[in-house]
Amino acid sequence: MKLSSARLLVGLIVLGLLFSVGNVSVLAQDSSLVRSIEVKGNTFVDTEIIKASILKTKVNQPAVEQHILDDLRSIYDLGFFQDATASFEPAIAGVQVIFHVVENPVVQDIIMSGMPQVPVGDFEKQMKTQPGYILNIHDLWEDLNALLEWIATEHGYFARVADLSADTDGRIEVGLAQTKLKDIVIEGNEKTKDFVIERELSFKPGDPVNVRDVDQSLRRVLMLGFFDEISRDFSQEDDPDETVLTINLQERKTGAATFGVSYSSVDKLVGYVEASDDNFLGRGQRINATARFGKKLQEYELGFYEPYIDKSGTSFGINLYRRSRQVQDSLPDEEELSKAQRTTNGGDVTLGRPFGEFTRGRLTLRIENNKYGEFEGPVHPNFEDYRNRALGFGLHTNTSDHPLNPTEGYKNDIYLELSPGFLKGDNQYAKLRLEHSRYFEIIDGGYVLAVRGLGGRLLGGTLGENETFKIGGADTLRGYSYGAKNDNHTLEGDHMLVMNAEFRFPIVEKVTGVVFTDWGTAWSDGAITLQDLNNSFGLGVRLDTPLGLLRLDYGWGKNEDDQRKGQFYFGLGQTF
Repeated sequence: MKLSSARLLVGLIVLGLLFSVGNVSVLAQDSSLVRSIEVKGNTFVDTEIIKASILKTKVNQPAVEQHILDDLRSIYDLGFFQDATASFEPAIAGVQVIFHVVENPVVQDIIMSGMPQVPVGDFEKQMKTQPGYILNIHDLWEDLNALLEWIATEHGYFARVADLSADTDGRIEVGLAQTKLKDIVIEGNEKTKDFVIERELSFKPGDPVNVRDVDQSLRRVLMLGFFDEISRDFSQEDDPDETVLTINLQERKTGAATFGVSYSSVDKLVGYVEASDDNFLGRGQRINATARFGKKLQEYELGFYEPYIDKSGTSFGINLYRRSRQVQDSLPDEEELSKAQRTTNGGDVTLGRPFGEFTRGRLTLRIENNKYGEFEGPVHPNFEDYRNRALGFGLHTNTSDHPLNPTEGYKNDIYLELSPGFLKGDNQYAKLRLEHSRYFEIIDGGYVLAVRGLGGRLLGGTLGENETFKIGGADTLRGYSYGAKNDNHTLEGDHMLVMNAEFRFPIVEKVTGVVFTDWGTAWSDGAITLQDLNNSFGLGVRLDTPLGLLRLDYGWGKNEDDQRKGQFYFGLGQTF
């Protein structure tokens, strides 16, 4: 008997594995005894496997029609058969029950269509349903469910089985339909304009839904630093092949205006006024203005940053500044320090460009004029007026999972600065700066080990006094004064090396504790060993406030007498 494709059990899968069993002839008397049980019609399925599913009809027991119907269902539930019936033949003092089965065809080919961007052939190798073996509808159903899960987890697409057909020659065709994005709804952004969020999305309405692309795009939105929380929802529409993506946002405060005073052993008492907004007018632009003033220091800075000057993500930034502070250095055979007030007028312009998902390149032009005056003590030859003109080439990679409190991933930054002769600077040089930070959540719940390595090296030429590498202070070597130079500690030179480690742990909501150790030095000639590294350790607190992430640290370094001495530091954002 030749079966039509509609007759084949594959159609039953689409209908939810509904089944219909064949009729059994009504017995004259239910009390007739079953004298034997036979199975007919099977070629590929072992008879013993079929008989093992016959549980209610038993030899030398009364032949009960309901029991036979239940056993027919059990045979059918094996999944190998497209039809199963029962008949009876007289036997000595009873009846012989014969179960007739019609086997599914042997699978010859499996053809899947509808999602050309997904290599479904890779999944077919792990399916239970394979060419050369008899078709089992249960295995096929499990395979199709597993296929949809595999497409979602391995490739990020939502899909369903839209069409399923087969013929008696064993050719199975599976038609897949992928869910498309009907619309995108953005909620919760009271300040931020929709276009600031939309330009970070790699998809648009009408595109197939890819959860990986959605989550990667939402990571980019999170890394803007404008939001505390981001979540997503997919709707169920009347059309099973459409969905609406809702992006739920919880904004954080990005603008701040602060003023106050700070104190350090180098700059003494310093007052400051700062105003900034990382999301100016909700357009994703950054502006900042800073004024710091004290007896030995005066600084004024104005900056602007536009992340998108074109659709490809080219960024533009400009900073203008005037910085005046006292610098000091020693001379051979001179006990008195040479001191001078250095005033730097200048600015920089930066163009940035994305290179892949996590990396951005940048090109910076920096122009500065340095003047020295108000000398105290002997005149140092390094304190001479000079012009600096430099080009910088940078590459920054950030795979971390959060802009403020990363728990995994890493950051790399490579920056090469050149001052070639054609820029007409007074010093020609080339120097390289390398930085690598990495984050490990060693205990769930925000217990994070963060480590950083920072290095700098003069590759050639001569650095002006303001271009030398300087470490110390709140951002590199806590417990030491920025750029200090004395018999015990050298924190300024043509080269530098810094290593930091922090253990960050939650205290209460929005408050994080920190235990840290810092190691580093700067030098100009020769090589260094680990014994040359200055070291410090300390404690800190991070407060997530409406003004931003406030950083409070207290580090114990060593003073000029090589004795441990603590210093307090205040800043914004993580150290690294």
